[in-house]
Amino acid sequence: MTRRMLGLTLGILLTTTVALAQETAPRVLMHRSEVPQNFVPADDATPTLTVPASTEADVELLSGIHTRVSNVDDPVVARLVNPVFVDGRVALPSGTLLDGRITRVRTARRFRRPGELSFRFEQVTLPDGETEPLSAVLDRLETPLARLRVDSEGHLKGTRGFSWKALTGGFGALGAFAGVKYAVAGAGALGAALPAAGSALLGFEMLFPRGNDVHVPPDTRCRVRLNYPLTVRVAW
Repeated sequence: MTRRMLGLTLGILLTTTVALAQETAPRVLMHRSEVPQNFVPADDATPTLTVPASTEADVELLSGIHTRVSNVDDPVVARLVNPVFVDGRVALPSGTLLDGRITRVRTARRFRRPGELSFRFEQVTLPDGETEPLSAVLDRLETPLARLRVDSEGHLKGTRGFSWKALTGGFGALGAFAGVKYAVAGAGALGAALPAAGSALLGFEMLFPRGNDVHVPPDTRCRVRLNYPLTVRVAW
C-alpha cells in the first residue's frame, strides 16, 4: 500500500512539472515569408571599368565660347567623338556627353594684352542615361584656330596681336597728324583738323591695339584630359 501511494505521488509530481514547463516556455510563431510578385533583387553583378587619371579623350564642342560674350559659370557641353578603351573594353562610348562650366573669362585689352578663357568638365552622361561626376580640362585643340593657343594648364589665350606692319602704320598716321596740325594753323583750321584727328585715332589704335580675344566656335574638335580616375558601370 505504501509503495502504491509513493508511485502515485511521483506520477502526479511529474505530470505537474511537465505542465508547468509547457506553460512557461516561449511560444514560437511559425509563418511563411511572402515575397512580392514585383520584387526585383539588386543587381550588383554589373561590371565596372575605371578610366585612369591623365587619360585623354577626343571631343567636339557643342557650344561656342567667346571672351566678349561668355561669363563665368556659363555651361559648356561637348560630345565624345571616339570611344575610350580600358583593358580592351569600351569604357566611354562615342556620343557620351561631357557637361562643364566656364571658370575664368578675361577680355582682351589695350597694349596687346590678349583675352583668356578657361573651362572645366564636371559630369559625364553615358548613352544609357547614367551620370557620373567628372573632372577634366582642355589639353589641346585638334581644330587649328588662328590667334589662339592653349597653355600647359588648359587655359585658352589669344595672341598679343603684335605686328611690325601695324607699328609702322601707327607711326606714319601720327606723323601725318603732326604735319597737318602745323599746316592748318590759323583760320579755317577746324575743317582740316577733323581728318587729322581721325588719323591720330587710327595711329593710337595701331600703336596700342588690343590683344586678340578667345573665340572657339561650335563643332570645334579638341582633346580633354582627366584629372582624376573615373569609374563607370559597363552595360554594353
